[in-house]
Amino acid sequence: MSPADTRLRIARLLRRHWQRLGLALLLGLCALLAAFGLLVFSGQFIVAAAIAGSGAATAAAFDIFRPGALIRLFALVRTASRYGERLVAHDVLLRLLQTLRSRTYARLAALTPEPLARWSEGELLQRLVADVDALNEAPLRAGLPLAAAGAVVIAALIVAALVERDFLLPVAVALLLAALVVPLATACRSRRDGRQLAQCAAVRRDGLVDALRGLTTLLLCGAWPQWREAWLAEDRALLSAQFAQRVRESLGQAVAALTIGAGTCALVAVVASHDAPAFAAPGFAAAILGLLASAEALAPMTAAWLAWGRARAAAQRIGAVLASAPAITFPTSPASLPPPRGALELRRVSYIYPARSAGLAELTLSIAPGARLCVSGVSGAGKSTLAALLARSLDPASGDIRLDSVDLRDYDEAALRSRVALLPQRPHLFAASVAENLRIADPQADDARLQAVLQAVALDAWLAQLPQGLATPLGEYGTGLSGGEARRLALARTLLRPAAVFVLDEPYEGLDAALRARVAAGVDAWIGEATLVLISHHAVTIGVEATSLTLQPLRVA
Repeated sequence: MSPADTRLRIARLLRRHWQRLGLALLLGLCALLAAFGLLVFSGQFIVAAAIAGSGAATAAAFDIFRPGALIRLFALVRTASRYGERLVAHDVLLRLLQTLRSRTYARLAALTPEPLARWSEGELLQRLVADVDALNEAPLRAGLPLAAAGAVVIAALIVAALVERDFLLPVAVALLLAALVVPLATACRSRRDGRQLAQCAAVRRDGLVDALRGLTTLLLCGAWPQWREAWLAEDRALLSAQFAQRVRESLGQAVAALTIGAGTCALVAVVASHDAPAFAAPGFAAAILGLLASAEALAPMTAAWLAWGRARAAAQRIGAVLASAPAITFPTSPASLPPPRGALELRRVSYIYPARSAGLAELTLSIAPGARLCVSGVSGAGKSTLAALLARSLDPASGDIRLDSVDLRDYDEAALRSRVALLPQRPHLFAASVAENLRIADPQADDARLQAVLQAVALDAWLAQLPQGLATPLGEYGTGLSGGEARRLALARTLLRPAAVFVLDEPYEGLDAALRARVAAGVDAWIGEATLVLISHHAVTIGVEATSLTLQPLRVA
């Protein structure tokens, strides 16, 4: 998906909500035009009333009721339309944000773990949070103000032309400068700075994520002050860039206001040069006040053009991520599959990570249904790569993997995930209750089944100590649990999957020998006739007929 495709998809999303966007635009136009009419008509009315009051006969004949009612109508329409425009616009933006984020994250799911892992976490956060927000706010911050300002500019030109053709030139010049020249000059100057601002924000996010992740280590090693100062320097650089952009935005608004003021002075000079009768004065006042009234619509023009530029940059940045080709694609039409048995066959399978001399050396292996295989090897030998290949988080660079005599690439995603359950090396625990974390794997599991699987991984005593049992909330990433407890909880969640093959990557990390043996026995009993591929640095007895496989490091010429 290219950046152009991203913009096209955004346009399609906007078209889906065209009725609400149209209503918001209509209400915004009503509010600005009512404010424009209020000032223009009020000024004309006051001048006409002053002229009529110069004589008794004209004062008696002057009608103040209908103009007064019209002025009050403009005031009511302005207030009601402004409120309605805010209500409708924010409603449609929240709907757009919901759709945009869900579709973006659905696309990202196909890019996990590769090639998404090549992006830093701070950069991804910047693109998928701040950039999505900037893209989503474009209709409210840019589209609606630009359209409404265009309508007010046309209204001011019409009023000037109706009053006196000679007024059209100074009004048009002032409006052109305030609506286009000054804002666009500011926006063009800030476009490069906007990209730099996004880069500074991404660097700051990266530093913050790294610092928080290693905060304990940094504190224990006494390195926290240096990291803190480095991050504060990045923070100051970002704040300086943001301040500079705000200054330019404010400067653009000030210059636009001065332009309107200068245009008004020029128009007053033109009016003064006219030798017109007194009855023409209300029209002259309407033309002058019409130009002044346009300032309310033109004041946000600089911010609108900047928001438009940010939205375009956000679309390009998001598109750059989403345009990445997924490493894994699944067939849309599922193949005819045999009953699940758990037989695995690897034929001359190998994998090398891009731009790295690491991966899995060529491997040929056959695993019978219900077998227990313990995989070991030095760090970098490809143990986790093998686990990712078996779960098809990666595709082999050469060779093929078959599950129950069917190539993994012929499985649709739902069928494959229902047959192969993977415990990754770094599992994630959510800020939710124990039960909610477990039921991710089996939403229908009752409390008895959850307690049974926790007993299988030797967490029954831990569960008994929890103040609310299964309803006890966990912190983000399993805060409050030891490393071994968090890993066994993730292991229990994996075991709840009704799979034919279980691939467990370092499930016993952080456990002593006695606890490893107990958990291994519980896992073996729980999965029953399913196939088990266990990846571990530790020697663990799993079943009476378990086999061992030692991987050798990849040698790249």
